[in-house]
Amino acid sequence: MGGTTGKKSERRVLREFGLTMGVAFGVLAALLFWRERPHYVYFIPLSGLFILLGLIVPGLLKPVRRGWMTAAAGMGWVMTRVILTVLFFGVVTPLRCISALTGKRFLNLTIDQSAESYWISKDPSAAEPETLERQF
Repeated sequence: MGGTTGKKSERRVLREFGLTMGVAFGVLAALLFWRERPHYVYFIPLSGLFILLGLIVPGLLKPVRRGWMTAAAGMGWVMTRVILTVLFFGVVTPLRCISALTGKRFLNLTIDQSAESYWISKDPSAAEPETLERQF
């Protein structure tokens, strides 16, 4: 009984994949037609093929979906590194340069041999409920 549920679920996933790809290629064909590009004629049959296979025999789309998901995982791996690199060099590095130029230190990392403790005492009146109601 559990085996048929998996097959139905896989069939449903493949059907959704076929319909999604068919609609995507159809939208791409419409966009190319609207922009008067001659390549739209290649995407119309591709759209129809994906929709037809998705509705009638979704099992034939299994290798296509596997390849598509493999490519998507590869693109995700690459794009993650690209986005993190851009964030690091676009946000963290300029903040570090600006803080170094202005002398701003975000952490007090100096060692004070004469200090008994590094505990920073806070004013107890700052913790009254009235001061915590509107924090912004």
